[in-house]
Formats: sequence, structure tokens, C-alpha cells
Amino acid sequence: MRSGKLLILMFSVLFLLVSCVNQKNKQQENKDEKERPRIVNIINFIRLCDPRKEEITEEVLFKTVEKQVEVMNQYKLGGTFLLQYDALMDLRYQKLLKSLPADSFEIGAWWEIPQPLVEKAGYEWRGRYSWDWHADVGFSTGYTPKEREKLVDVYMADFKQIFGYYPKSVGSWFIDAHTLNYLHEKYGIVASCNCKDQVGTDGYSMWGGYWNQAYYPS
Repeated sequence: MRSGKLLILMFSVLFLLVSCVNQKNKQQENKDEKERPRIVNIINFIRLCDPRKEEITEEVLFKTVEKQVEVMNQYKLGGTFLLQYDALMDLRYQKLLKSLPADSFEIGAWWEIPQPLVEKAGYEWRGRYSWDWHADVGFSTGYTPKEREKLVDVYMADFKQIFGYYPKSVGSWFIDAHTLNYLHEKYGIVASCNCKDQVGTDGYSMWGGYWNQAYYPS
């Protein structure tokens, strides 16, 4: 009888010890969770024009970016604006983006290829409009490796002349490995964003990207 009571007492003490350890571990997990950084970066890419819809004028696109800035400032949200070359060369966007505080906003490159960039690089424009979304014209995959490097050089020279530094981020629906490596090796690009998966969206189907997380390209 005495041994039975002793056994019950031992189990009770053991249960209390396990409960205390579990509680301590849970508190540590909650603390670690609170201290873990939560990083969300809003990215807005900027095109000067969009010939797909008549009502989407250059003015409409500019007012859209102005509204994005207004809303982000209202809710104290930082973020990144990525400029396509035609928008980069537009004085309205230059003035607007230069006015943004550098500790809250980043300015980078949007790597779709419009007519002004191609012609300034010394090549013939093959597109239907000044910006053409077809992959053999509006994206770097439509150009030879040598042409891709020249397009990068022209963009970077003008970006630095306007903002005083080279961008650290570049984005596109898709970007080829040669261009991305050239941007990194020569100009110090440290981050790139691209499209993950989409099926039949605005004429494109793509898949194979990593979902919901950053990754190091191979």
C-alpha cells in the first residue's frame, strides 16, 4: 500500500516536471517567434505605356503610381519601384521617385525591353508597338548574349546618371541567366524577382518557379 502511494507520488512529480519543461519550451518558442523577422516587400513595376488597352494612357499609368505612393505613405509601408527604361527616361517619374525617402523606398530596374532602349543601344526595333509583350521582342530572351549585355550597359548608364547610383534589384516576368549574371557581376545586382506560375494569363503560361519564398538561383 505504501509502495503504491509512493509510486503515485513519483508519477505526479514527474508529470509536474514534464509540464514545467513543456511550458518553458512553449514560452521560448513564442519568444523566438516574436523575435523572428517578418519581411514583406511591396514591389510596383512601372511601364510608361500599355498599348493593349486604349483607355490605359501614359497619364493613367502615371496617376496610378502617384496613388500607389500616396497609399503606401498613408499606411507607412515601404517598398520597391522598378522602372522600365521608357519610364526611367520620363521626367515625371524621375521627379516623383527622387522625392521618396531612401530609407523607405527602393528604386530598381524592370527588365522588359521597350523600343527606346533597343534603339539607343544601336539595334533595330522589331516590335509592333513601342512596348511589345511578345517574348522575342519585349524580353531579354529575344536578343543575343552580346545584345543583352549592351542593353544592360545602356540602361545602367542612364539609371546612374539620373539617380547617382546603380540599382540593386531587377525584376521581370522572366529573365535569362546570362543577363542576370551580367547584372550581378558587372553592376552588383543582389536581388531579382520574377513570375512564379501562371496559366493562360495575358497570353502567357509559365511554371517551375519557387512559390512564396526567396531562393538562390543555380
